[in-house]
Amino acid sequence: MIEEGKQSLADWMDQLTPNNFKYLNQLGASYLPEIRLLEGSLRPLWGILPAYFSGVKSEKCESYIKNLKEMVEKQKLPPISTKNRQIAVETAVLSYAIGTYKHNFFNLFSTEGQQYLVDWLNEVNQIDIPKGNWLFFVILINSSLKENRLKYSKEKLEWALKEIDTLYLGDGWYTDGENKQRDYYIAFAFHFYGLLYSRISKDEFAEKFLDRAIKFSKYFTHWFDAKGRSIPFGRSLTYRFAHVCYWSALVVTGAYKETTLSLSEIKGIIYRNLNFWSTQPIQISSENPPSIGYSYGNLLLSEDYNSLGSTMWAFKTFILLELEENHPFWKCSTKKLEQNSNKEIVQPHAGFHFQHSDDHTLALSSTQYSTNHLLYHHHEKYSKFAYSSYFGFNLSRGSENIEKTSVDSTLSISISGHEQYQPRSRILKSKIYKEYGVSYWDVWRKVKIYTYLIPISSDVHIRIHEIETPYNIDVVEGGFPLFNWNKKYSEPLSTKSSIELKNENGISSIIDLSNNRVPIYVDQGPNTNIYSYEKNAIPALTTTLTKGKYTLSSMVVGSPRKKMEIPKIEISSNVKEYKVVIEEKNICIQKENFKYV
Repeated sequence: MIEEGKQSLADWMDQLTPNNFKYLNQLGASYLPEIRLLEGSLRPLWGILPAYFSGVKSEKCESYIKNLKEMVEKQKLPPISTKNRQIAVETAVLSYAIGTYKHNFFNLFSTEGQQYLVDWLNEVNQIDIPKGNWLFFVILINSSLKENRLKYSKEKLEWALKEIDTLYLGDGWYTDGENKQRDYYIAFAFHFYGLLYSRISKDEFAEKFLDRAIKFSKYFTHWFDAKGRSIPFGRSLTYRFAHVCYWSALVVTGAYKETTLSLSEIKGIIYRNLNFWSTQPIQISSENPPSIGYSYGNLLLSEDYNSLGSTMWAFKTFILLELEENHPFWKCSTKKLEQNSNKEIVQPHAGFHFQHSDDHTLALSSTQYSTNHLLYHHHEKYSKFAYSSYFGFNLSRGSENIEKTSVDSTLSISISGHEQYQPRSRILKSKIYKEYGVSYWDVWRKVKIYTYLIPISSDVHIRIHEIETPYNIDVVEGGFPLFNWNKKYSEPLSTKSSIELKNENGISSIIDLSNNRVPIYVDQGPNTNIYSYEKNAIPALTTTLTKGKYTLSSMVVGSPRKKMEIPKIEISSNVKEYKVVIEEKNICIQKENFKYV
């Protein structure tokens, strides 16, 4: 566990920082070795520079500062071009240093070194930048240079600021480019950089970025559970505790004072998350940075843009180390968030329905999917029906047979007898209501499906699927993966319409409410779940459908507890709606009829 003082946080950062760069030769990435070296050299500086300039120094800290000086003085920084534009990402920490520490940072270098660094940073102004969070790299470079009266591009700065504005959706939410993704990049890119900009510059955009970041805070609290875990969702999960760097930026800029949260509540979010990660086996050895993976080293979760140094993007959270020892953050207590488990928490921009308990947080996802089909495991990262802070999700091992397919929290479809399953991917249309969400999606542009997701609690949700198929198809619907459930040593509890898996890690079950499927469990291999490297299994319902229209419904249960009361649920329908009765509560669900695109 990390103690709540500044030195303890610096010590943990030091443990996660590699001694040298030999580890970089162990794995590849989509960019050149010299860029991987730059990444491994600069990403740790997000924590090392604030520690260094606030007087918290160590041997490793001095070593990385020395390495930075050498790269600048010997002009070893790789040239920036559109082909090598991954370099632009790594400039952000230097922009932060220039904007925050000004002449104190520049005094690390000779006059010639200073000029070389400024010229090198300006190379970013000559390359093509994709429309998305990368615009902030242009913004931070030029704003920090401008405020220090150094060479910058007024034209590029104004262009990037205007482009960022077009990505703002309202209510504190951005879209990261022309897609449906609302993931952690909204927090650890858009708002993190926007908050840094608000400290560097004092203009209308600084006010906008500040206001947007403050608005976002009331939504983002729900992405964390009572134990400190963030909902594992979206790409770049290997950045781990980068998920809380937004909260760090709120603190160091003072913007937290304008939120509805106390400093103790924000400190609680940060430290519960960091303490969770401090107990996970995320570092293979002291010679390496945190591994690629999530709760353990797992290359299945990697992106093509991940080298072994990439994981130190998490060090953005360590900008907290710029705070002086007497700052209230170090002295205040950590306070628990008051998450109301009985209240419907709907986030239309994210397409999530949240349910909280003391054990875990559940997000039902009705609108999101990845438009980038080159993204590794994009189905698992964006398209599952439910994302749990406790159960996480599984990653597919292959495309043949159900045991290699991560059918957890999906309705997966195969042409009968082929055993190649396709889950929800492209969503054609979706709507979010207070009590449920609906998505209209297709498989192979032929099988058309409406899925209604109805939250009941953090442990229970309902799914209703309307399927129209021109083919004979095999359909498998999965619940949550249960860690360390091994068919050699465990037995499922099955009935005609349900299956329950249970062990020391909790309960996972699925109940067929339409009484037209067979309950099974799907065995999954080791290293398939992002939280646990042990084998696991998924409770599921399966059937074969011939050409026609069908309705399938289920209740999905997942809890860390070994015992729980399963609510009594009844579903009825007419031409216009479904009626779901949960004990004394009635939910009416309008049947949608979206136009097929």
